[in-house]
Amino acid sequence: MASDPDTSIVDQPSTKRKHQQHLKGHEITTKTIKRPPFSYVHLQLISDTDSVKDLDSLTVRSYITAALTQFLGITGAAISVDILKVEGTECWIRVPREDLSPVVAAVGGWVGGPGHETAGKVGWKVKGRGNWLSVLVGGRSKADVWNE
Repeated sequence: MASDPDTSIVDQPSTKRKHQQHLKGHEITTKTIKRPPFSYVHLQLISDTDSVKDLDSLTVRSYITAALTQFLGITGAAISVDILKVEGTECWIRVPREDLSPVVAAVGGWVGGPGHETAGKVGWKVKGRGNWLSVLVGGRSKADVWNE
């Protein structure tokens, strides 16, 4: 009986060494962002005439501010809007996540008159919106594959 405890004591360090060898790898951790702080909107300016060829950031800012002010008053003008990219008649903007629905409603229902550097009426078409910019950009390239 005395040999059984000695044998078990000798076996334990060898199993510990084997176990320690397996723990020397890299530790993998993951993190899920459930509620991102910002949302993204892909907009296209549409016009009843062909007077609008290319947009710039200043024009986009004035049109979006006019839409937000018309829809929500001074509260709408206070919503933080970041213009990420302007390309032709399209633009991508970033807004706080909780303000996404009011911004989409404001720009989607806005119609600008001839006083805004154009001969005809202009408005925004919401081409996409979401919490992840990569989804909007990826959807754009996917649509281009089918349109060619």
